[in-house]
Amino acid sequence: MSNQEKMEIPLEREDSKFIQFISKFRPTRNNIGWYFMGFVFLIIFIGIVNTWIHPEAHYFDPFIEILDLFMKVFGKSFAEDDPHMPSILRGLASGASLTFSISLVSVIIGFVIGAFSAIILVNSNPLFGLKFIAQAYVDFFRSTPLLVQILLIYFGLPKNLVYIIRGLDISFLTVEIFAGTLALSLNTGAYQAEIIRGGILAIPTGQTEAARALGLSSNLTMNHVILPQAIRIIVPPLTNELINVLLNSSLISAIGVLEITKKSQSLQSYYFRWQTFIYAAVFYFAMAFSISKVTKKLEIKLRIPGLGVHND
Repeated sequence: MSNQEKMEIPLEREDSKFIQFISKFRPTRNNIGWYFMGFVFLIIFIGIVNTWIHPEAHYFDPFIEILDLFMKVFGKSFAEDDPHMPSILRGLASGASLTFSISLVSVIIGFVIGAFSAIILVNSNPLFGLKFIAQAYVDFFRSTPLLVQILLIYFGLPKNLVYIIRGLDISFLTVEIFAGTLALSLNTGAYQAEIIRGGILAIPTGQTEAARALGLSSNLTMNHVILPQAIRIIVPPLTNELINVLLNSSLISAIGVLEITKKSQSLQSYYFRWQTFIYAAVFYFAMAFSISKVTKKLEIKLRIPGLGVHND
């Protein structure tokens, strides 16, 4: 073999490795959704940075500019065809950010409440009446309509607490937002308590017995053996609960919270554009779809082989 032929072999191998590396990033039917989500999040990040530089700007302005450029290809423009469209989209985007923030905070608070309630419910001891209280809490919030709970909490807030919230004079914390977030947190906490309880009971009892045989106490067994595994297998139902909270947050519009639904109603009555509700549905779909895609990856990453998660 000549020296020239020997030198050509490594080059061919390097080319094949480079092609293999590039092929991992080519758009396919399976990853095209991730590329789209990445592009959307990049534009949102650019919009947020733009608001830091220009306080009068809105984080959704880059999306409006991209849509405007896309329409100009067909000889149309937002500003020329419908001058109210940018205002409608900015209003819905503001409602979307508030909806997502309230839903995320509610799910986090609800998870803490649900975890404590689930641990109390699976305990064999009555715990000085705490088990009865936890069961009554779960039964009440799972057996009554969410809208009734929102109205009950909003109109039942103590006057002193209302005065304190109004005295804080914080723009993103009003009495309506506080009551709506509290109602959603208590509601999802009851559902998450049953989800977490089911995850705890799904762990084989042999693991508890093995942990106790190694000298671990009941609390250490629950905190270091049972709960970490239970949380990993309840990712799918928790994903459904997060999406349910996101969609059910539209009910807090009944107490005047300017989330997407309330914003769309206000914009429709002001601009007389029935299409506003279609745009609102698109915002809901984009958030719910993104959550399902991200948690699907998380579900695959955290799956426990042998416990029936992701085709195991």
